[in-house]
Amino acid sequence: MRLLPGQYESYDAPPTEWIARYAGIEPSEVVRFDGNTSPQPPPYARADALKSALAEIHAYPHGGYPRLAPALAEYAGVTPENVALGAGADDVILLIVRSFAGRGDRVAIANDPTYPLFRIAVWLAGAEVGDEDPALTICCRPNNPTGELPELPDARPLLVDEAYFEYSGVTSAELIEDGVVVVRTLSKSFGLAGARVGYALAGRDVADELNRRQAPAPVSTLSVALALAALGSPPDVRPVAEERERLAEALRRIGLEPWPSHANFVYVPFEGAEDAAERLMRRGLPVRRLPGAIRITVRTRVDDDRLLRALEEVRA
Repeated sequence: MRLLPGQYESYDAPPTEWIARYAGIEPSEVVRFDGNTSPQPPPYARADALKSALAEIHAYPHGGYPRLAPALAEYAGVTPENVALGAGADDVILLIVRSFAGRGDRVAIANDPTYPLFRIAVWLAGAEVGDEDPALTICCRPNNPTGELPELPDARPLLVDEAYFEYSGVTSAELIEDGVVVVRTLSKSFGLAGARVGYALAGRDVADELNRRQAPAPVSTLSVALALAALGSPPDVRPVAEERERLAEALRRIGLEPWPSHANFVYVPFEGAEDAAERLMRRGLPVRRLPGAIRITVRTRVDDDRLLRALEEVRA
């Protein structure tokens, strides 16, 4: 087995069951603020949406998913030939990076801090992270974990991670014929994180190459059924944005300075952030722990107020 050029460490969070044991509570009492996912299942995640897929669960999806790419294309304002599919945005990012870069290549990552999978994808492709003559440049927009909308790099080819597009309404999809590949997911605003459905928007030739290099049938037929139901009823993110602003203002009232966010989370830098994150974990309220900061997923008003009280107490 060849060695990876970088230090590979999982960026994932511990299971809910582990957090419950650590906090001495039941798993149902854990309230997660660390995953940037919906606080409850969406209304279209129901058994009847899976009826047809379950009736064919014994068979492979021969010929792929003839309804999914057109549905995604209609939602995104492109053609089906501009769509490449994957098992979540992470799978699509890994696919794009290994398609553009390999041994001896460099990949530039535009933001810091940013999504840790980018570096992992570069290392798994056998390439290195660097700004000199990059084979690919990666930009996260809105950026995770800061929530900001950074300037779009001029470099091409350019991968733009738009996992949180629905919360910002800002996209680079109009540039897909200019060397830009946009990555999106149904995990965030659509509330289907467990279904693992992601997609890329790219120029026709690039999308065709990505689909050729993708594994056969990368998405479960059950996930496809949920995705089609979701695309038939796109989410209204306004309540999340309103709660995000309320949460940010409440954080300011307790002496913190969250950054302006265009996503479903807030980035909060402060002294002692790592210790505060550990204390919150012990209460069954995990947040994303970062160097000198925490990232808080926006949930419901009740959940967010609970976190605010706990955060004020652990910092006292």
